[in-house]
Amino acid sequence: MGGVLLCRVTVTVTTALGVTLSAFVDVPETGTGLVNATVPLGGAVGDVTLVGIPCPTIEDITLTLLGNTVTINVTQVPAP
Repeated sequence: MGGVLLCRVTVTVTTALGVTLSAFVDVPETGTGLVNATVPLGGAVGDVTLVGIPCPTIEDITLTLLGNTVTINVTQVPAP
């Protein structure tokens, strides 16, 4: 029996100063395999907005931007 799935988008940022911030949001799975999400990290980092990110990701996506490491993970989770 199938159910509604959500995509849990988790973003972890480790700043150049060694501070780690992490947050996630659940967004509806649209059937295209791609989702858009804004993850509010707060602090000096602010929000991270992702457009057209695959759901689910096969492995973590890691980017290094201006000395900051950004790790993105997307998994499917059942809707509550």
